[in-house]
Amino acid sequence: MYNYSEIIEKLKDILSRELNDIKTQDKDVAVALDIDYSNFRKQKARNSPHYLEIMQFLAKRNISINWFFFSQLPESLVESTSNYIILKYQKSVITSAGAGAINDELNTTPLVIDKQLLDHINSSYKYTEVLQVFGESMEPDIKDGSLVFVDKSQVEINSTGLYVINTPDGLHIKSIKIKDNKYYMRSINKLYEDVKLEEFDVIGQVKGVYIKF
Repeated sequence: MYNYSEIIEKLKDILSRELNDIKTQDKDVAVALDIDYSNFRKQKARNSPHYLEIMQFLAKRNISINWFFFSQLPESLVESTSNYIILKYQKSVITSAGAGAINDELNTTPLVIDKQLLDHINSSYKYTEVLQVFGESMEPDIKDGSLVFVDKSQVEINSTGLYVINTPDGLHIKSIKIKDNKYYMRSINKLYEDVKLEEFDVIGQVKGVYIKF
């Protein structure tokens, strides 16, 4: 793995070839990554690469991530890098399976996932994000600490789906029961009773679960 200065030089080489061998500077790299230049300089000084922006840059150009970061030849890969996609893992956003979770800050981390996984769970590449769950109300199906794949394009409620919903009490992961035109949060764990919803927004449907053992 290269340090950030070496990564920047590799990015400059790519940009230079795109511009008919015109010499490129750090500012050109910042523009290509769509990063504010002052922020770019701070991260460079800290040797802390903007991995998400760099991987998006490579994906647009169909450049192998393994080749770029590890000098691994594309033909030596067992599977093509194009079989993978980068999702937003909202690491600081906690979804409650119990009493609700309040989230004040966002800390998005890139998470590389095999496209076949998203195909298997029928989740949109463009709209899927990953959240962490805490609490026991959705056990045994979703254990405390599990990750859930949430398709934010799926907000229409059906009787079999699980949803991440935003309420005045915070974020919850629940199924939603509709009775007499009223909405209720329902847990899988039978120790938890249904809770009537007065005000809520559907963030998205849970399409898959990575269970923490």
